Amino acid sequence: MQCLQVCLAAILVSLGGSPSAVLQPLVRIDHIPLAVRDVDRAAKDYRRLGFTIKPGRSHADGIRNMHVKFANGAGIELITAAAPHDDLTRHYLALLAQGEGPAFVGFFTPDLRALEKRLAEAGIPYTLEHDLLVFSDAALAWPFIFDVPNLAPNDNPEYFRHPNTANATLGIWIAANDDSPMLRLFRALGAHIERRTVHVPDPVRADVATVSGSGQVIFLPASRQILPGRPIVGIILQTKHLDALDHELHAAGVSPAATRSTVAYRSTFIAPRDTHGVWLEFREPRELRRD
Repeated sequence: MQCLQVCLAAILVSLGGSPSAVLQPLVRIDHIPLAVRDVDRAAKDYRRLGFTIKPGRSHADGIRNMHVKFANGAGIELITAAAPHDDLTRHYLALLAQGEGPAFVGFFTPDLRALEKRLAEAGIPYTLEHDLLVFSDAALAWPFIFDVPNLAPNDNPEYFRHPNTANATLGIWIAANDDSPMLRLFRALGAHIERRTVHVPDPVRADVATVSGSGQVIFLPASRQILPGRPIVGIILQTKHLDALDHELHAAGVSPAATRSTVAYRSTFIAPRDTHGVWLEFREPRELRRD
């Protein structure tokens, strides 16, 4: 390993750089707002999948939400809007007129100033409102970044204990006609990008951006979209024991769409018809299975 690091440093120096020129990822996947027509029904269905639901609240603009939460703030936010009171509620209602499914992906950065510097150097336009950073390019309308994890004072430990043993967000699937603006963004954010075979749930070759915490952003062709023009199509969740998930699914009468096994993990896939519009991959890393 030491030899490899020395060799990499020598290559960087020969190219006019330095070991510090290797960018480190500045973001990790936080939470995914999932637009649903009936948040109470959606919460009931997610409980049937083995999730503990944290109650949400009614917002001043009529938005209501409930949460699937993990200890670092990541997870899934079940969210709906009742009337077009502002730009955000109008956006959610426009999405729901087409169908249920993910609306955005929230990323967390521990260093917003460093992130802004990288975006400026890459020429990627954005706006910053308080602690929320959003992008001007229409191809980048789905991610937002903030410098405060999605945690709240009333996030009691029992909200992080899910009967299906899910305990972290490992990745997301993004399907679009042109992934070049997204790859450019994630390169600027320090993600490591490589082309590899992924299971979605069938095997395909795809570009994968690895962000902080080994999170994966998998870029798929637009043909993988569930609804036209909606790029967020899948969420990968780490699960300690797939047997516990299987028990919950059996009790709920939900059949997995597929299962996969690799040298690193086993996966169970739940189809969008059972999740309010998104593929859910429950992934059990083999090293956790030994615990």
